[in-house]
Amino acid sequence: MNIIIIGSGLLGLSTAYQLHTQGHQVTVIDRRESAGLETSFANGGLLTPSLSDPWNAPGVFFNMLKMIGKEDSPLLLRPKALPSLALWGLSFLKNSRRKTYEQSIFRNTRMAKYTLDVLDDMTQAIGLSDLGGGSGTIKVCRQQQELDEVLAMAEFLQPEAVKFTMLSRDDTFKLEPALAPLKGKVAGSIYFPEDRFGDAHQYCVELTTYLEKAGVQFLYNTTVNDIIKHQGKITHINTSQGQLDADAFVLAAGSYTPLLAKQVGVNIPVRPCKGYSLTLALDGWQGGPSMPVIDHSLHAGVVPLGNRIRVAGTAEFNGYDTQLNPGRLQNLYDLLQAIYPESSAFVNPETTKSWTGLRPVSASGVPLIGRSKIDNLYINTGHGHLGWTMAAGSGKALADLISGERPEISLADYAVNC
Repeated sequence: MNIIIIGSGLLGLSTAYQLHTQGHQVTVIDRRESAGLETSFANGGLLTPSLSDPWNAPGVFFNMLKMIGKEDSPLLLRPKALPSLALWGLSFLKNSRRKTYEQSIFRNTRMAKYTLDVLDDMTQAIGLSDLGGGSGTIKVCRQQQELDEVLAMAEFLQPEAVKFTMLSRDDTFKLEPALAPLKGKVAGSIYFPEDRFGDAHQYCVELTTYLEKAGVQFLYNTTVNDIIKHQGKITHINTSQGQLDADAFVLAAGSYTPLLAKQVGVNIPVRPCKGYSLTLALDGWQGGPSMPVIDHSLHAGVVPLGNRIRVAGTAEFNGYDTQLNPGRLQNLYDLLQAIYPESSAFVNPETTKSWTGLRPVSASGVPLIGRSKIDNLYINTGHGHLGWTMAAGSGKALADLISGERPEISLADYAVNC
C-alpha cells in the first residue's frame, strides 16, 4: 500500500519504519524543517515501564485546583485553558477512579515493556546507537512515607514483571555516588534495572537517516490544509505542496492530531500539556550523575545523556501556548540544585538550552492506537509524558494492524473508538 504519515516525531517515525519493513510505500510529512523537532526534541529522555502511571490519579481534581496559579507546582492548570478542557476534563476525571486508573497503569506498562523488546529488534536490524544513554533508573525518596508509596507501586506492577530493588540510603549513595551530598535528606530509593534512557531526538535523527536511504519519502515544511473524505474513506490531503493521494493515512501529529482529525468528523480525546526541560553541558563536572534519578518529592528527573544532562519535571495545561515561561524554567534550575547541590558550580546559563513542547495527553491516560471510524484513517497519539517510553512498540503494533497482521500486543486496550 501507499501510506502517508502526518508527523515525523517518535510515533510517526516508529510507525514509518515498521510499515517500510513490511513492504509498504511510505511518505512522511511534517510542517517543520526536519524530523523530531517538536515534542520529541528535548523530552526527559526516559523509557520507563516503572513509571507508567497516568497523571489522572485518584484525587487529581482537587490537586489541580490547589495548583491553579502556583508557578512552582509540578502540574499547573492555567485558567485560560479551562474552556478547552471542559468535556475532555470530565472524561479525564472519570478515568481517575481507582479501578480504571489501575487498569490504565497496566496497559501503559505492557506497551512500555513491549517497546523495549521492539527497540532491541530495531537496534539489531539497523544498528541504532546507544543514544547517549543506558539502563537503570533510581527513584529517590526523601521521607519514609514516600518510600513506602513508591515500594507499593513497584509491588503493584509485579503482574507485569517489572523488576526492582529497594535500596537503603547508604546503598543509594553506593549505586549513585553523585547523590551523596544529600546525606541525611534521603530515606532510601527504588532501583529499576530494566528502565532505559537515551536521547529521543537522536533516535529520530538516526531513524530518519536510515529511512531516507531506504527510500521512504520525507516532505518537510509541509502544512496539511485539508483532509478530504469521500464515501467513508480518505481520498487525499491538500497540503502546502499540493495534493497527496494514498491508500491509507496515519495521524501521528501529537497534540495537533485532534485538530486534523476534526476536519473529517473524528473526535480524538487528546489535549496538549506543556512540558519544559533544560539541557546542560557538563562543563567539567566530573562527579555528575551516571544514571537517571527521579526525585519523588520534587516530581523531577535528572538524566545524563552522553556529555549533557537533561532536567525535566514540570508541566502545565495552557492550551497550545509554546512560549517559554522564565518562572517555570527557574523551577528546573532549582530542582537540579535540590537533587545535586554540587551542580551549581558547573551550571552555565549561557550554554544551557531551554525547551518546551506539548505532550498529547489522552483523557484516559492511555495512548490511542488503531483505526478510526474511517476505514483508512489510523491514529497513533495520546501518549502524554510516555511518548518515548511507548513509541517503538506503538509503531510496530499499528503497522501490524495496517498490514492485516495480528499485532503481538493486543490493541483492544488502546482502541480509538471514534
